[in-house]
Amino acid sequence: LNILSQNNLVKLMWVPGHSDIDGNEEADILAKTGAHSLCEIPEPAVPVSYRRCRLEVRYWIVKEHCKVWNQSDTCLHTKGILRNADKIPAKSLLKLNRNKLCQVLQVLTGHGNLAKHRNKMGKAQSPLCPKCQEAEETPQHYVGDCPAYLNTRISQFGYHTIELSDLVKNDRIFKLASFVHKTKRLDEY
Repeated sequence: LNILSQNNLVKLMWVPGHSDIDGNEEADILAKTGAHSLCEIPEPAVPVSYRRCRLEVRYWIVKEHCKVWNQSDTCLHTKGILRNADKIPAKSLLKLNRNKLCQVLQVLTGHGNLAKHRNKMGKAQSPLCPKCQEAEETPQHYVGDCPAYLNTRISQFGYHTIELSDLVKNDRIFKLASFVHKTKRLDEY
């Protein structure tokens, strides 16, 4: 109506139904025909639910986040563990208390109280593991390979060695948090 009124005089009037007024009978016939015919508007002809709209927005956000994640040349350690940005075990992480979350994030990001990171920051003389002196103390070495934590690793995960990416992929964040807590390694310094 707004578009029609730009070049025409448009008046809206109420007209009593079935009163033999010119145009009213024709409008009734067209309305009844339209009510019983197929919809000719662009799809979707059925309203989209609020829930569906939210899901579509969520899918779009995840897709955009993954695109930015894959194009970024930072976070190499975390990318090596998580592989895909849409596989982050956010729900499990958010269930951890603040202290455990902080420690798990140190392992997942590589930014924590392990010798390799502390050496990189100039706070440790050597990047070697202080417990075994066999390799650089990276999160993978600390959680998955260090012989000093073999018994704890077996009791928590059931394996002699384990890949960090497998812990995240299989959403074993609580086991990882328990391992870090039992070793008390990240409590040092």
